[in-house]
Amino acid sequence: MAQDEDQRRFDTTRGKLLLLLCNGPRTVNELLQELGVTDNAVRSHLANLQQSGLVRPLGLRAGTRKPHVDYELTPKARRLFPQAHDQVLRALISVLQERLPKEQAAGLLKETARRLLGGWTDQLSAPAPRDRLTQLFRKLRRLDAGVTLEESPHGPALRACGCPLASVTAENPEVCALLAEVLGELLGTPVRERCDRHDVPRCCFELDPGGPR
Repeated sequence: MAQDEDQRRFDTTRGKLLLLLCNGPRTVNELLQELGVTDNAVRSHLANLQQSGLVRPLGLRAGTRKPHVDYELTPKARRLFPQAHDQVLRALISVLQERLPKEQAAGLLKETARRLLGGWTDQLSAPAPRDRLTQLFRKLRRLDAGVTLEESPHGPALRACGCPLASVTAENPEVCALLAEVLGELLGTPVRERCDRHDVPRCCFELDPGGPR
């Protein structure tokens, strides 16, 4: 499903423009020639993509009559392109589960999560878990605008409009539980995972209201 969505995204004129820039900087003239659209259409797309933080001017290139502006993708735009890391992660988890006892494989995955989140340990300075959760939310929000902090019937909850590990957690739901354990260590209180792993996977981690405050 994700591959189909990626393909549809890059079938549009906007998507084809991004693909061209992925292969290297282009001027407006080069883009309009390769896309077969008008000068105004290219400039309109570039303006919208710049406003979205996906494209930026790189500099001037000498031309026959006057210099031309080169445009390039931003790091944010490059994250839109399909990557193989999820397939690698799925294969790695599969190998770990095949070669190692269940508890040992889970321990390695948990230690990996600890290392990923461990850099934030000293940055969450609030003594109360709820306040530490707010600090963590602010950090995650800078990485993903789809993350929200809500008050659920079961306690404060971190939610995301998607799941960066959807291809892994669909077959290995225990990964969500391991992440909840590591978040609990980071926040200093038990955390429960209530992730949706159905058609549209979404992350959800709740603080245990009965835990430390």
